[in-house]
Amino acid sequence: MSTRTAFARKIATLDLSHAERAIAFLWYYRQTQEFDERTASELANDLHDDGFPKPQVSKLHSALMRSRFTNKGRREKTFQVDLRKLQKLDEKYGGFLDAKKVDVSDSVIPNEWVSGTRVYLEKMVHQINGSFDAGFYDGCAILCRRLMESLLIEIYISQKRHDEIQDGRTFHRLEKIINYASSDKALTLGRNTPKTMIEVKQLGDTAAHDRVYITHETDITLIRARLRKMIQELLHAAGIT
Repeated sequence: MSTRTAFARKIATLDLSHAERAIAFLWYYRQTQEFDERTASELANDLHDDGFPKPQVSKLHSALMRSRFTNKGRREKTFQVDLRKLQKLDEKYGGFLDAKKVDVSDSVIPNEWVSGTRVYLEKMVHQINGSFDAGFYDGCAILCRRLMESLLIEIYISQKRHDEIQDGRTFHRLEKIINYASSDKALTLGRNTPKTMIEVKQLGDTAAHDRVYITHETDITLIRARLRKMIQELLHAAGIT
């Protein structure tokens, strides 16, 4: 993956306005997960840091407000890439990142479930399916465990209850989070979901820590239907889908 400075050098070869460069940076940040959103002031400084003339902030803000390629971010005065325009930006700038694109199937979890949500979720599901397609079943099992843990944490963050699963600033271990969520009457989970969460954790733990056991395709296919149902429930509970 190219650094921002390397990316800036490549877009410098294009005839772009200040706003178009700022949008290119927003796209870059989404791809690299460096930032979810930026203000016009932050983007102006970013562009200047990489050698572009510094735009006037008020004019840049107005241009980004008018642009078809941006939406308002969650923070005040911030901008994000409009997901409806993401494909066009991918086509325009994707070749500048030196990143290998691998097409994968929906072999474990449908990619569309997380498309346009969180970049890290998109990439995690992409890797889960890619690992399964390639026969890297240990990696697939570990990533399924990680996805489940991430979504459980997202649920409590979205409900502003994350302190309930933390010690100070550190989140509890996954086993404790599962036990807490399973008994949480404020969550509406399927009757068999707690059991599935334990299965997914055990499968991922074995893949990560067992010295001699190698995960097989059937280890994943046997729980795949229950895994999908659980992931769909967690995405809904987190307000992501």
